[in-house]
Amino acid sequence: MEPGLWCIKYNPTSWDDFIGDNPAILELRSFAEARLIPNMIIYGPSGVGKSAAVNIYCHQVLGDDFSTNFKMLNIRELLTFPLTSAKRSLQEVAKTDPSLRSDLDEYMTLVYAEAKEELRLRGTRSNPSRAMLLQTAIKIYSSSYSLSEFPLKILVLEEAEAMTSAMQQALRRTMELYSDTTRFIFVTESLAGWSPAVVSRSLVLRFNSPPAEAIAGLLTQIAQNEGVKTDEFAIGTISRICDGNVRRAINLLQMASSGVEITTEDDVYAVSQTPLERYVHDIITLSFEGAFLRARNMMRELLATEGYDPHDVIRQMQLDILNRPLDQKYRNEILQRIAEIESRLIVSKNPHIQLTALITSIARMGEELTISE
Repeated sequence: MEPGLWCIKYNPTSWDDFIGDNPAILELRSFAEARLIPNMIIYGPSGVGKSAAVNIYCHQVLGDDFSTNFKMLNIRELLTFPLTSAKRSLQEVAKTDPSLRSDLDEYMTLVYAEAKEELRLRGTRSNPSRAMLLQTAIKIYSSSYSLSEFPLKILVLEEAEAMTSAMQQALRRTMELYSDTTRFIFVTESLAGWSPAVVSRSLVLRFNSPPAEAIAGLLTQIAQNEGVKTDEFAIGTISRICDGNVRRAINLLQMASSGVEITTEDDVYAVSQTPLERYVHDIITLSFEGAFLRARNMMRELLATEGYDPHDVIRQMQLDILNRPLDQKYRNEILQRIAEIESRLIVSKNPHIQLTALITSIARMGEELTISE
């Protein structure tokens, strides 16, 4: 049965499925071919294939031992796992409907029981904290020996940026204690806040966002495979506004094409934008088209009726201008004007006047664009 979500259906399953020129992919691939397993930190923005690459690497390096020597845990899921569920016995978990039970349910029951027993041996009857449960969840897997002939196991920790400094310090000790049995791969969006002790014990690989042209090529191929028809702007718009997030780009294509014969740029914006983004996009579009009064009325509604902060509005206007396919000369002029208005907003008592002035400037530049064309 094919997955309903295209981002799952088209998730990379081999090294050749990745788009763009990403040095981290080449390095990870070479490690897999050489069966090298260092501790690693894989970092980069969301939706660029970090987890998929790690999964491919682990399958290739572990081979037939993958099922016994691999485990993936999500740090945020561990930290937010319901304690009432963790307190259940294995018998209670086994009686739960399989469709309502995840692998984490059984594992966290074991983790809670282990942490509770450790506290009992210390002479306390208190319940384990979430930090202790996280540490125990990592330690249980790390400390066990491989059941196969291959000596090393791999523990992948996703969303690892959720760990506090104290958690990372405890993790450093775990990495040292069980270095003979387990290798750690941390998947994170950023290195900010990471302990130097953990970083120094790991190979660091950065995943870059693929260029918009590569994303557009992938979306074109998916559209052909799925029988989706698009106008000349839809795919280019998605590849610009997804900001390098391939997963979001595929989701936008699927949502925008649902229920329409031909997917247009307007369909893309309709499914991709928050209310503020839609308002701002329409205001700027109307300004470019010379419909100043309509744009001004929408701005008044945005500030007075909807109650948006003027600073949030102007920041969104800046992002909208950056995402439009404008000539660089006009883009720079508009961005400079936005910076001037943002400065005035700090001391202005009437933000509506300042934002109306900005709309006027955009409308004037829209006239210049029309004349030049």
